[in-house]
Amino acid sequence: MGKIRFGIIGAGNVDVGSSRGDSFIAILKVFAEEAQVTAVCDINPENAQRAAERAGAGAQAFTDLEAFLDSGVQAVVVATPVVFHVEHSVAALQRGIHVLSEVPAARSIEGAWELVRAARASDAVYMFGENIRYLDEVELVKRMAADGLFGETYYAEGEYLHDCKDLWLDSEGKPTWRGRQIGRRGGFGVYCTHSLGPALYLLDDRVTQVAALANDQSVVAPGREGVFNFTMLMKTARGAVVRVRVDTASNRPHTASYFSLQGVKGCYESARGLGDESKVWLMEEHEESHVFDSAQWHRLWDYAERYIPDRLEVGEEARHGGHGTCEYWMMKDFLAAVRGERPPAIDVYQGLDYTVPGICAMESLAQGGAPIRVPDFREESA
Repeated sequence: MGKIRFGIIGAGNVDVGSSRGDSFIAILKVFAEEAQVTAVCDINPENAQRAAERAGAGAQAFTDLEAFLDSGVQAVVVATPVVFHVEHSVAALQRGIHVLSEVPAARSIEGAWELVRAARASDAVYMFGENIRYLDEVELVKRMAADGLFGETYYAEGEYLHDCKDLWLDSEGKPTWRGRQIGRRGGFGVYCTHSLGPALYLLDDRVTQVAALANDQSVVAPGREGVFNFTMLMKTARGAVVRVRVDTASNRPHTASYFSLQGVKGCYESARGLGDESKVWLMEEHEESHVFDSAQWHRLWDYAERYIPDRLEVGEEARHGGHGTCEYWMMKDFLAAVRGERPPAIDVYQGLDYTVPGICAMESLAQGGAPIRVPDFREESA
């Protein structure tokens, strides 16, 4: 089908170190033989022009979404603020334009249904861009789990502890999208996908119910209204339990990609910092575990050559997206889906599996931590 003509919706604001549009432009240059950014759209004309120039000769800058979508792009990356993800994804899908959407997929149940209907009605591909699911470490553990090293898995954890206060205001003191939405019920509160998505990928499962509790914002973020440090406790369709903590305001070192997995034959924990390493213990390969003679942790990365040799072979250019090699592997999957070589790695239903428990968690908070059923958009209709 020749080079795929890409458009980027949302150039980002380099003022506050949040320029995801630029990140996708950089990673698409790695796939220059397969794809080319031909258009960038942003409500700020200066940001749109900056990003278009970064994309290279021939890329056009737009401030009008309709004109942008009608410019001949075949695929778009939706990198706009959360409130626009559904609107912009639907607008593209309705024109038969393929969509790779940043997280979260939606911020309300109604928006989730709108997205599902558009994806079902379109011949275009929708893929959810949960990049942290593409961490080399997550993929390593996934392949080990698929090989049976952990046995049946029944518990997982994910944590996104990221002090984002510096991203709330731009250089002129105006609220950024994070500043307007962070912590609000139905807003940034659904930003659980970086923790939940990889956990569900490792479990090969989806959430059926969620209960959530949060600290008083007057303690975590004085003077702000919303939810800044909350914990979700979930049950899955296969009976596993998942715990996710999201904290976007506490003064602390970042732990933005902590995961753990427990199975009947082994367990895994990622690094916590201060020289810690990611580690595993496997019943069939390591010492036995007893109450007075405990099992010992072993280095996870000792298994890398066996399970992810393809990941170890990629060059430095695969890191141009800004999150290790995450964007490289994610874009590789998306391009393959657009070409019809395989289904999208994270389709609209999985995208909502990763997103909607966060929406339901906000409802749980409103009800004092009561468990809330999470809909399965594959089986239900609205």
